[in-house]
Amino acid sequence: MKLQQLRHFLAVVDTGSLSEAAQRCHISQPSMSASLQRLEEDVDKQLFIRHARGLTPTDSGRRLQQYATRILQTVEEARLNLDDEPENLTGHLRVGVTETISAYLLPRLLRWQQTMLPGLSVTYIEDDIAGMQRRVKNGELDLGVMVTDNIAPDPALRCDVLFSSPRRLWLSPGHALLKKERITLHDVAAYPFVLLEMDEHVATWKRYWRDSPVLPEIVFQSHSIEAVRSMVGRNVGITILSDLIFRPWTLDGEHLSRRTLDAEVPGMDIGVIRVEASDSAGLQAFVDMLYHHLRRNALLEQSH
Repeated sequence: MKLQQLRHFLAVVDTGSLSEAAQRCHISQPSMSASLQRLEEDVDKQLFIRHARGLTPTDSGRRLQQYATRILQTVEEARLNLDDEPENLTGHLRVGVTETISAYLLPRLLRWQQTMLPGLSVTYIEDDIAGMQRRVKNGELDLGVMVTDNIAPDPALRCDVLFSSPRRLWLSPGHALLKKERITLHDVAAYPFVLLEMDEHVATWKRYWRDSPVLPEIVFQSHSIEAVRSMVGRNVGITILSDLIFRPWTLDGEHLSRRTLDAEVPGMDIGVIRVEASDSAGLQAFVDMLYHHLRRNALLEQSH
């Protein structure tokens, strides 16, 4: 089993198409087919069901997908992190995080901090956006890390957007929309929609649907991304969410696909708030670390 075979395998899982996967990996379609065949021979399992619409992972394929994703992430992180030198800083920071950050970025944030700023003690506190703004202004928090899409300007606070994660269409394998070369919001509106309510996502959702003459039927709303993920995996509906929180399988092993939309859908902006006078070395090092690794994570994502 070779790393390149795993990259080819994940490209086919993500696109559901040999031709699209070959284009993504910059190889010919026969080479892609041969790579998959060798991988199936190596693991002695059928990894895909081949049908008129393309390829869908078998149960064995879905299990391998989870391992392959972790293997390639570990390899890329090892390669990238060999260049990192921990900073010799000490002190204590109080950092606020919103619900999305807590659920999907905090585990990585902890790992980055412990690797790059091992001498810095950080206390993390979860709050909503309004509560975090109040706490930062009152000096109860040194920094707030949040989704800044809908944050209201506040002259007492400095807000820096560090990263924008693209929002794309999430749908189950074999969904009819995967056969279209271009997918518009009008196309999306023809299918049941699952809406995430976390971190004021609904306000962003209303913004990019504002000019559409038709709206999708919302069949399920939830604050739980795992519930939304499962509904999409079971083909109850489709959704539009950020790459930052994408994972190509649900908790019960259902696969998810994603496609770029031919529409102006804003990315999910991740940023920090602090009072203007907050310029300690530890605080700035923490912000620089977050900025640096968010972009590295995006490059790692693109490599898969």
